[in-house]
Amino acid sequence: MSRRARFLCLTLLLASVFWAGASRPARAQGNADPIAVEPADLERRRDLIGREIQIDDRVAFYVERQGRTPDEIRLKRTRVELRVPRDLRPRETGRPFAVVARGVLRGEGSGVFVEVKAISVMPPDLDRLERGISELGPRDYETRRRWADWAIARGRDFKDEALLRRGRAIEGEALRIEADLAHRSVDAPARWLALARDGQRRGAPRVETNALAHKAIRARLASARSLEELKAVLRLIDEFLPAAATDRDSARYDLKRWLDAYENNPEDSYRTAPTAAQRAFDRRLWADATERARELEPLPDLAHALDTRAELQSTLPERPQLAERIVDRVVAHARENLAELRLTDLRKLASLLRESLNKGDEAREILATWLRIRRERLSKTDAEGALNLALLHEELADDRANALELLRQAWAADPKLPELEQAFRTRGYHKVKNEWQLMAPQAGSETQARASGDEGGSQGLRGLTADEVKRRLGGNPDQIHFIGTKGRMIEQWQYLDTKHIRFVNLLHSSGELRPRVVSDYTLPRSSIRTPGNVR
Repeated sequence: MSRRARFLCLTLLLASVFWAGASRPARAQGNADPIAVEPADLERRRDLIGREIQIDDRVAFYVERQGRTPDEIRLKRTRVELRVPRDLRPRETGRPFAVVARGVLRGEGSGVFVEVKAISVMPPDLDRLERGISELGPRDYETRRRWADWAIARGRDFKDEALLRRGRAIEGEALRIEADLAHRSVDAPARWLALARDGQRRGAPRVETNALAHKAIRARLASARSLEELKAVLRLIDEFLPAAATDRDSARYDLKRWLDAYENNPEDSYRTAPTAAQRAFDRRLWADATERARELEPLPDLAHALDTRAELQSTLPERPQLAERIVDRVVAHARENLAELRLTDLRKLASLLRESLNKGDEAREILATWLRIRRERLSKTDAEGALNLALLHEELADDRANALELLRQAWAADPKLPELEQAFRTRGYHKVKNEWQLMAPQAGSETQARASGDEGGSQGLRGLTADEVKRRLGGNPDQIHFIGTKGRMIEQWQYLDTKHIRFVNLLHSSGELRPRVVSDYTLPRSSIRTPGNVR
């Protein structure tokens, strides 16, 4: 409690002498009213020596003297002696009591004492407090606050818990009255927030300051339109309700019976709700502000969409639809700009849809659309572009038919392109009079040729990883070849028997952690010219 606040409290207590039954002390001729001094300040206020002062404190002990020697009073919050003439001796000196004493501060050697001129015995502090409060008007928050300061200070000094609790309750009442009057101000929420901060500083009950903060923050949240305004609301919540952001348990509390009242009057309904409901209201306020702020934040890119989703699922589990809405917006934005989407982002988008959102059909549709757009933009004379797009049709869409058409288009544009011959051969084709034809398998072969979708074959091993291929075929390949094609690496596995070779081509893609099978076929050994570098 500041000295200024204590001074205001003691000034208030000057008036208490009258309703306590004491007559107003007569002024010394030519002197002003006595100076209210805190007991603890008496020893160091030598500037007041010779001046009239007034002290309000509880009595530690009272010693009655004989003869003309003045009685001695020792107070609880100072070592300075009060000397009381016998004609001013209080009637009640044998039990604990409090006094308001007026007198002159005198110097004596290196110390000081008070020569008492008037003294009044005061009621017990709680009675005195209630009597003072009872005489106040319903809107007099200023005097209530001075009484509260007085009670809180004495409660702390004397370790009087009952007085301390009552003082804090009166501080809360004063806060409530002033907040109600603040409705008339230009910026009522700002005034309520200032009052809540002041209440925290003064020691008002937390439920009072939190209830007032709820009223102010709800008003700010309702009027917020920009991301910056919502971030300011979240800072206020962190200031007044710091546990709300991490209190996930309170999100499960059923607020149904309290919500209507809260929406109509956040302050009163918060104040009267049970503690568990108050914590749930704190969490709900933070969740509402967070949800609105995250909706206005710039969209994460595809690479961070899943991180954002996981983060929201962890920090805001009670609003699962928020994480899904943000991811849906990311996907929708990518679809709107599909024509300009880079290959790396396309792979991330397909992975997000297929593996995280369980939307495989949508992933396939997006990949097919992206490939169609790229093909429509492809020049008939661009052999390298056609080869590259053919590889992407196999890798992204498992589309062997369109891949073969693009390979033939590339061959027509530039048959001297070095990678083209290798691309045909790894798919089971051989050149006949400058045309590429699929090698036919021998009759009775247990494994039929798997080439393009329009030339026979089935799904086979396509899409499997290396470990899955080994499990499916019963072990490691007999030979492994590595084939570089247009910036991509094909790892070709060969399984040999006496008459046939089974080819399994795995593509190493920058968008995949593990290579996957992009083609799988079987050819007669007599027709094979082994490509690449043998292991």
